[in-house]
Amino acid sequence: MSRRKKRRPEKPRGRTNPAGKRGIPDAPKHLEDPGPRKGARRGLALWLVPAAVIIAAAAVIFLLTRPGRAGLVKRDNGLNVVLITMDTTRADHLGCYGYSRGKTPNLDALARDGVRFENVYAQVPLTLPSHCSIMTGTYPIYHNVHNNGTYVLPPDQTTIAKVMKNNGFQTAAVVASFSVDSRFGLNQGFDLYDDNFQPGLPFKPANSERKAGEVVGLFSAWLDGRAPGKFFAWVHFFDPHFPYDPPPPFDREFADNPYDGEIASMDAAIGAVVEKLRGKNLLERTLIVLAGDHGEGFGDKVETGHGVFLYDETLKVPLILSSPGHLPAGKVIPSRVRLIDIAPTILDMVGVPVPRPFRGLSLVPSIRGKKAKDLDSYLETFYPRENYGWSELTGLVSGDWKFIRAPKPELYNLKADPAEKRNEIAASGNVAAEMNRKLEALVKESAGIAGASNRSLTAAEQERLRSLGYVSFSGGGTKSSYPDPKDELDVLRLSQRATTYELEGKFAEAADAYAKLVPLMPDAPESYVNLALSQARLKKFDEAIATLRQGAERIPGSEAVLSRLGYTYLVTGRFQEALATMNQVLDRNPRQVDALTAAASALDSLGRKDEARAYLEKAVAVEPESKFLRLTLALNLASAGRIGEAVEIYKTLIRDYPRDQALRQHLGIAYGVLGDYPNAIASFEEAIGIAPTPTAYMNLAVACKRAGRTEDAIRALRLYLEDPKGESPATRRVAEAELRALENSLKK
Repeated sequence: MSRRKKRRPEKPRGRTNPAGKRGIPDAPKHLEDPGPRKGARRGLALWLVPAAVIIAAAAVIFLLTRPGRAGLVKRDNGLNVVLITMDTTRADHLGCYGYSRGKTPNLDALARDGVRFENVYAQVPLTLPSHCSIMTGTYPIYHNVHNNGTYVLPPDQTTIAKVMKNNGFQTAAVVASFSVDSRFGLNQGFDLYDDNFQPGLPFKPANSERKAGEVVGLFSAWLDGRAPGKFFAWVHFFDPHFPYDPPPPFDREFADNPYDGEIASMDAAIGAVVEKLRGKNLLERTLIVLAGDHGEGFGDKVETGHGVFLYDETLKVPLILSSPGHLPAGKVIPSRVRLIDIAPTILDMVGVPVPRPFRGLSLVPSIRGKKAKDLDSYLETFYPRENYGWSELTGLVSGDWKFIRAPKPELYNLKADPAEKRNEIAASGNVAAEMNRKLEALVKESAGIAGASNRSLTAAEQERLRSLGYVSFSGGGTKSSYPDPKDELDVLRLSQRATTYELEGKFAEAADAYAKLVPLMPDAPESYVNLALSQARLKKFDEAIATLRQGAERIPGSEAVLSRLGYTYLVTGRFQEALATMNQVLDRNPRQVDALTAAASALDSLGRKDEARAYLEKAVAVEPESKFLRLTLALNLASAGRIGEAVEIYKTLIRDYPRDQALRQHLGIAYGVLGDYPNAIASFEEAIGIAPTPTAYMNLAVACKRAGRTEDAIRALRLYLEDPKGESPATRRVAEAELRALENSLKK
């Protein structure tokens, strides 16, 4: 009888397990099949022993490669996503990135339990355009938002919120800064977009913000009240932004470095978000993505703040992904990535196809262990051109090099010179030329002009680049007609000093500094607006108006200058001029909500209430969450006799602001005008339940009297007279007389 030859087991193939999934590393050498041996029996014995070892070892390898252990990634269409963006947060000021002077235990823990990317670039050192790149996975060349406050994300853009919503996710955002207000278009795709800053004010100040604790509270309330099902939530923290003012106890702990104190406060809030998810048993089913939107300069290259230059101090940001059971723990990715890669990565993790417009790449392959090369990163800032009248800057990071295209180009070897101290443009001309060529190709391709690297642009293509703001790319060359920001450092210092004076409340000193800046930056709207603001704070309104008129003549059509001029006319009672000026703004931007609001106010003051209502309705359509606008519209409708419409607005306001006592009084008065006294009485009683004010008791007394409830009216008047604080003597006398009359009527 012949002995059947035993088949040797196949050698395990690297990175492939029996189910064909990647992730298991190559088999250790000592587990490889020893090969043929002399003598069949010896060969059989030697084969049997390793087989048992292989089975045991396979189990160990399987355990070690479970998600959260070594490198496997578990995609999951039912995974919730919480995207946390940290405004103005430098990577090198977090403990998990090697910083020892800060206090970031929660961020550090998320990095330990997840994946940390060491080398991450923002595309723009400004809040709004950077967040537009995060949400669309595209460069500003494509989404066309280049600066804060003056751009709106086009409605035809594909955002991650839209994609997630279309794939069955509930979507919500709680944002902390006016910079990302819904009027700028980032609300696209969100079921809830909470940007209701200082809701009682007629205008949202450009410096409106929420502290981290308030953001957490709003997110928690949404999480508690949401419907069952998977969700995508964006939580935006603004705290590390200048001026740095950390809350207690971080203000004392970081008295010598308030920027780190702001980060520490934000870190505590991030910890609260994590605990909220844990408390609702959602943490194991949630992908948390944390990213900075841009960095911050501390004067190392003159700039304090961000926006003017394209150095790493304002562009290198943190990026951490954590999802227990779905991502490996403690993994560090050293290769260069971009903020535009966040949206594709999220979609890859939840098993949703990445839409074609996205230019970023999923980072999942590099997390799984595939060796990733450094990704080229496009950079830009239009802030110098639009805020100072200097040249815009564009740039590219590729390989070891960073190239900055400016009137005086810059080239840095980031590997040899990470602090960007040595401009290699003269010594490495060939590298600079190649980087410039790649940058031009990237700009033209992103602008939809493919294949234009080696040919002349058509007139239509040149016009497209000019319309997008990329003038220097439309005709070749690197020159700009504006000054190089590097040549304006003394002016930058003066500007920064003026801002400091203003923040310190030294308005006279600020006005003097801003006055010196006007002739130095005559084509910058900020020159005139900042000077006028300081003059207005000194109650020098005529001087402020003269400054703004000068700016309007120098920069015709400047929305910033005209808006400030119109507002200054309004607060000084020059209503006709305010209306005319705001209409100039609206001719250029019909959705400019501040101009609509100011024009409505001017018309109302001029007695043209029907015209005012038309402006108010347009403003509410742009900013439907505005408490001030809705209340003003309701009062306008009520004054026009359209009480029923006013009632409906009051009801929605009470739903949104259930603890606002005044709103219930407005509603009660409206019901009273309609003759609906039961509802009027109920509204006044609810108002008193919130805050028992004399006005509420008086209104309740009037409603009860008209409803024929004399005893209730007497009771309300007595309560009014017990504590009529703040009421005029004449009103008190009227109440006393009315009380006597009602009491006498009961005696008859």
